Amino acid sequence: MTNNKETVFITGAGRGLGFATASLLAHYGYNLILNFRKDQGKSRAGLNTFIANHPDTKVTLAKADISEPRDISMMVKKLQEEEGIEKIDHIILNAAAAPFKPLLEMTKNDWKLLLNTNLVGNISCLQNLVPMMNKGGTITLLSSLGSKTVLRDYPLGIVKSALENVVKYLEVELTDADIRVNGVCAGYVNTDMAPYLKELWPDIFAKVDKSNRRIMIEPIEIAEIIAFLISSKSSAIRGTTILADLGVTLEP
Repeated sequence: MTNNKETVFITGAGRGLGFATASLLAHYGYNLILNFRKDQGKSRAGLNTFIANHPDTKVTLAKADISEPRDISMMVKKLQEEEGIEKIDHIILNAAAAPFKPLLEMTKNDWKLLLNTNLVGNISCLQNLVPMMNKGGTITLLSSLGSKTVLRDYPLGIVKSALENVVKYLEVELTDADIRVNGVCAGYVNTDMAPYLKELWPDIFAKVDKSNRRIMIEPIEIAEIIAFLISSKSSAIRGTTILADLGVTLEP
């Protein structure tokens, strides 16, 4: 999967799916711009280790809270003025944050977190980064099963549904710029959130445990789909959100 040193920007790259995607794309030879939210914590420490373990990969760290449009603007300005980055080939919008609670118990701050991080923040990223994109580039948005089915205490699903429609609208809007837009709707991914989700939705996991179907997807499996979508091998796929859930939603 050759790329001629194309540059990929990834939000939420310090852990979980974002980290797995960054690791795979480093293996494929891409230059990486890796977004993280704060200097303290596991994400920044993980990215420092990532850089040490990938000495042949050009990695630029990009600190910004995606829920704050001002942070995003400052991040992009720093990339341009301090890092000398003028062009980006691919954008992967992976970062997400949300409360786990019923809709009618959501506070004003809960709604602010949900919408600003997952919708407003993603759009703000695109508004700032798309002008830097080369023709032939791609945008990939990450969704989840809450967009397909109602999951208890999971308001993030509402916004993920909206993002899957953003994929379609953006694809049409960016056609003339020759930028492809797609999404990946991931099933239950085996990240550090998995134990919490098993407690939150015990019936779902118990049901699947009784069948022969595997329920947990490894992050690398989703990363491989993302790598395919940003490559020229997926040139015919436009405005589509690919469902990758191990077939879990096929059975009642």
